[in-house]
Amino acid sequence: MGWQTRRILDTVGTATGGTQSINYNLEAIEALMITLQADVADGLRPPNATTGGTGPTTFTSTSYGTIATSSTGRLGCTLFNEGAGRLHATLGTSTTSTTLYTVSIGSGEYYEVPMNYTGLIGGIFATAGTARVTVLS
Repeated sequence: MGWQTRRILDTVGTATGGTQSINYNLEAIEALMITLQADVADGLRPPNATTGGTGPTTFTSTSYGTIATSSTGRLGCTLFNEGAGRLHATLGTSTTSTTLYTVSIGSGEYYEVPMNYTGLIGGIFATAGTARVTVLS
């Protein structure tokens, strides 16, 4: 959405000259609206400012557990492994194990869940550990 919006807005600014300018601007605005509607239909949200969140909370499970539940209001989530164990985290509903995961976070490492991912985040520590979880909304 970003580059398309920028391109349309840049071209709108270059059109000048009476009725031709008005028609050109209306066409560009209409194209922008179509692009935005398509993005919304595809499930993309426009960027929002983060106004709150929860956390940090801790996650310490050495068996599969939920790090963060699904939430359509979530704008982001951060994981910081402050413990000695390695944290294995999965984006999605599949059960996480030490061999099946989305990301493996070592001691002292930080991970940002991709922006606008609102699904379940599960995890497991290979050995005892502690992760700090902050959910942004």
